[in-house]
Amino acid sequence: RGAARVRLVVEGVSRFRVLRSKQEEPFRIAEVQQLQDADAPGEDDVQVRALTHSIKEKMMEMLRSSGQDNSKQQSFQWPSSPTALAGLAGYSLAPLSLEERQRLLEAESVRARLELALDLLQREAEAKRMSSEISSSIQKARELELRQVVMQRQIQEVQRDLQRVRSRASRDASDGSAEGEAATGDEEDEAEDEAARLAERLQKAGLPEEADRVAKRELKRLKSLQPHHPEYTSAHSYLELLASLPWSVSSEDRFDLRQARALLDEDHKGLEKVKVRLLEFLAVQKMRGDMKGPILCLHGPPGIGKTSLGRSVARAMGRKFHRLALGGVRDEAEIRGHRRTYIGSMCGSIIQAFQTAGTNNPVILLDEVDKMAQNSMFNPQATLLEVLDPEQNGSFKDHYLNTPFDLSKALFVCTANDSSLIDRPLLDRMEVVELAGYTLEEKVAITESHLLPKQLRLHALQPEHQAEAPAHASAADEAADAPMDAPADAHAKLALTQEAVRALITKWTSESGVRSLERHLAQLCRWASLRLQGASPVLDQRAAPHEVARAAEREAALAACGPDGRGVVTVDASHLPYIMGPEIFEPDLAERLAVGVAMGLS
Repeated sequence: RGAARVRLVVEGVSRFRVLRSKQEEPFRIAEVQQLQDADAPGEDDVQVRALTHSIKEKMMEMLRSSGQDNSKQQSFQWPSSPTALAGLAGYSLAPLSLEERQRLLEAESVRARLELALDLLQREAEAKRMSSEISSSIQKARELELRQVVMQRQIQEVQRDLQRVRSRASRDASDGSAEGEAATGDEEDEAEDEAARLAERLQKAGLPEEADRVAKRELKRLKSLQPHHPEYTSAHSYLELLASLPWSVSSEDRFDLRQARALLDEDHKGLEKVKVRLLEFLAVQKMRGDMKGPILCLHGPPGIGKTSLGRSVARAMGRKFHRLALGGVRDEAEIRGHRRTYIGSMCGSIIQAFQTAGTNNPVILLDEVDKMAQNSMFNPQATLLEVLDPEQNGSFKDHYLNTPFDLSKALFVCTANDSSLIDRPLLDRMEVVELAGYTLEEKVAITESHLLPKQLRLHALQPEHQAEAPAHASAADEAADAPMDAPADAHAKLALTQEAVRALITKWTSESGVRSLERHLAQLCRWASLRLQGASPVLDQRAAPHEVARAAEREAALAACGPDGRGVVTVDASHLPYIMGPEIFEPDLAERLAVGVAMGLS
């Protein structure tokens, strides 16, 4: 009662079977039958003695394995009765379940109880043996791992000591060897920090399984090298490349088709085929979600804006853009990379493009794919077969990287002037979009919206803050399809009439693109700059009279150009022959004939 405790010791006298229960509360009372061993005295005496001996030996083995000293083992008193020995065996086996103990009690014959007790002892001994072996193997593994760590640390310490000795030997004693040792130790610490930083970057890079396995192997190798080892820089550069590649980084596509169409129309005039093809790709990508990028080849004459069109495609899709100039490339290693066995090896231009873009789905422009050099020894176009094949570029393997990289999410756009110079297998992998050139009206619009404002800014005829070119405007060599959102400012110091622009296009240029047109506009701007500065060509006093007369006529004709009171020079179509020189081209004969006049051959 209360906090008092009672300890009760009960000794078993014999086995019994409950026949009938008489009372349950407050304590149990039952009618029982005392059980006697079914074995008659002396029956199976040899087997009983053999079982008894085996049980004693097994229990002694368990005592020895439990760590009991010899004195306790020798003083142990064995029961004289086989029945008591079976009960002792069952009692000593602590892990036995209640059902197993009950089976041991319910066995009627002594031999059956002894056999069951021996079986339980053998099973328990086998379980202990297996547990001991498992513990021993785990302990050995831990000791081996600890030993490897200690030995690795000792190796690093020895390598540091060797490096310090070499540094000390390479310096003169009077120059202060202690400072050299400190510097070497700092370099070692920096190398360890760099390895830890690389490991963290590789973990965040989201490498696939194969690339992750290669990275772990190279990182382990890097940790075993000293910073002054010849292969340290190579291993470090390789791991830097693995960590910097966009294995799982993608930019989100812009699926607003209306906005994409507006951006394309804003950036380019005409070129309806390629605009429609791009919008078709965006529509399918929006519905499907995982469509592989098409391989487009923009085929047309120079100067019509193929390169700038690729930049506008990336802008319309909301992706990163990278341009690869393939003109003159003659070695496949420039595209696929050099093997790491070579000194100064590096990855190819394809992997570098993804590294620079920072995403695994950029728009990559392969410019001038038809200008790649070919001979009997080199054919770099064959290297592009895997790059531009949607069924193969999902596991592109660069020679330097030496692990598959997925190119299938990128959109490849190629440009070419002559498709006959492209290998047939490569041309078969591309979807060719023909770009014929620009009409007169399109050239006039491009001139007024982009080319003329650009040249005005370049020649200081228009303030820089006025109508600045957007960041996505193309370079001079591909200015044809540049943005149309930069109209000439009212404060420009050079003004061209519509007639002057049309005359300049038709009579001084004859091309599909607008490169020559831009050069002539630059000539006009230089002339205007010279006129605004009040300088004019001075004739030699010894010039012929007809040259003097021609100069006077020129000055009289250009007098109307200005500059006016606002400092603006205005150029009309009638002024162009005196500025640009004689007309270079004439309109087609059919355009010069009047109505009712026919052409014929006699």
